[in-house]
Amino acid sequence: MTITVKSKVEKGVIRLPQKICPPDGTQVIVRIEPILKTKEKQKVVSELCGAWSDDPTIMPIFKEVEQERHCYFGREVSFK
Repeated sequence: MTITVKSKVEKGVIRLPQKICPPDGTQVIVRIEPILKTKEKQKVVSELCGAWSDDPTIMPIFKEVEQERHCYFGREVSFK
């Protein structure tokens, strides 16, 4: 069973909502993923935009994708 909840860190402690009460001794995996504000998300996107612009290996990949997409005409559909 997987449960995803929003929580806050208070004085170095992650406080779970009261409705989430796993029994004492339950082992869990905690993945900390900060909730980004809009400006923080925009910053991440702008940092990633153009990340491949000076990567010489990307053009052969795009050429291969372009060739492959013109070779596949879709699956045959039977109207029987």
